[in-house]
Amino acid sequence: MSSYKTLFEIGKALIAENDIERLLPQAMDQIIAQARAERGLIAVYGSDGDIQFHAARHLDKKDLDQPDFEVSRSIIQKVRESGAPVVLKNALADPQFDSSESVARLRLLSVACAPLVVKDEIFGVIYIDNRDLAAVFDENTGNLLNEFSALISVAVKNALDRKSLLDTKRQLLAERDASRGYGEIIGQSPAMQEVFKLIKKAAALDLTILITGETGTGKELVARELHRRSLRRDHEMIALNCAAQPENLLEDELFGHEKGAFTGADRRKPGWVEVANHGTLFLDEIGEMSAAMQAKMLRFLQSGEYSPLGSREMKHAEVRVIAATNRNLPEMIAQKTFREDLYYRLNEFEIKLPPLRERGDDILLIAEYFLGRYARQFHKETSGFSDEARALLLQQAWPGNVRELENRLKRAVVLAEDQLVYPDDFDLGASSVAAVSSAAPADSSFNQEKQNVIAAFEKEFLSARLRETKGNISEAARRSGMHKKNFIQKMQQYGMKREDFA
Repeated sequence: MSSYKTLFEIGKALIAENDIERLLPQAMDQIIAQARAERGLIAVYGSDGDIQFHAARHLDKKDLDQPDFEVSRSIIQKVRESGAPVVLKNALADPQFDSSESVARLRLLSVACAPLVVKDEIFGVIYIDNRDLAAVFDENTGNLLNEFSALISVAVKNALDRKSLLDTKRQLLAERDASRGYGEIIGQSPAMQEVFKLIKKAAALDLTILITGETGTGKELVARELHRRSLRRDHEMIALNCAAQPENLLEDELFGHEKGAFTGADRRKPGWVEVANHGTLFLDEIGEMSAAMQAKMLRFLQSGEYSPLGSREMKHAEVRVIAATNRNLPEMIAQKTFREDLYYRLNEFEIKLPPLRERGDDILLIAEYFLGRYARQFHKETSGFSDEARALLLQQAWPGNVRELENRLKRAVVLAEDQLVYPDDFDLGASSVAAVSSAAPADSSFNQEKQNVIAAFEKEFLSARLRETKGNISEAARRSGMHKKNFIQKMQQYGMKREDFA
């Protein structure tokens, strides 16, 4: 029996193989062949005492369909309790197991079972059996199984621990995603639930997708989520902003150039379509693409063919294109500034993103995410919002959407002086307020009326708190969810004096 050669080959494979779940079935096949066994498997004890089966194989090199019904649990339990290997020439005649229901049911003849041990902890067994009189196990079989057990124990334990950590991580990520949104996208509003449904339906299909919505609504996040859930997720996703490059540079970025194509082109440069081959190409601001580039992009979408600058050779790339725009493309088509045929090529499936002002309490979810992110980045202890700040966040129209909210939160974290963010920590002078006065004079400007609404609200709010506390500024500020310093500044702004409320 060339058992040591077998063990040597398995040992080399264990060192080279990262995926032990793929290696163990192959190793079990070799052990089954060497021991002339009929079946073999690895059994691991779960935390609740149950038995989990791995690499359960038959001599025909196929997986056992129901390994828990094809082995003797009584023999496995005996090895677990004693910590010693078991080798039986005839299990049916052995006084320890002749009354075993599984031994009798399976009509087992030879059985060998050895413990898997790491640091004196028995965490599982390796088990083989047969029902063939011509292949009775002997001492050599037991030695082979023991040596194999010693060889694989550490690798199996490490693999199981790693798998447990990965399972825990996946579970935590799934719980996090379910609690705040979808993948990396934060949101629970009905409007975003519809977006998530569309992502789920379209991600695995090789459709060209057009993502539309106002600036700052998170179009690139949606594109990345589509890629992450697609069949192309193991390949590159390249993101390119069509508005950030002049026409000639955009063509170079997309399709690359050959050496000598222009002055300074001293070497060949692959374009992003080549880099993204078999992956995803995300074209942001597609509405800003020039007419000439639109024609070249249409040809690429139709055939997958392109020609690098300075080359007469046609190349081919197999790329999924996701495009995004905040422009009204049908309107641009009517104005002859965007090709209708390109629009239909891009818009095989459209995902429209709602503006932030239509997403309700998603505003607070996103604000809390950015608060935590920038508090960690700036080493601040800020961890929440005052009630007044939360109300103010919900009142804003957020014309710049999530991007604007992120900028305001970054500033607020920098300015915050304690654990809470207060309204004065936001720089909202340039933002539009959602609430407007129904009694605004006909000649009143938007900005003027906005300031009047804010001033009336703030003055009445502070006055009410001061009346409740009989002029106690510290208590009034606490009840308002404001920092005392900010409260006093507001009082001074509106000419309010403590004694007027005492």
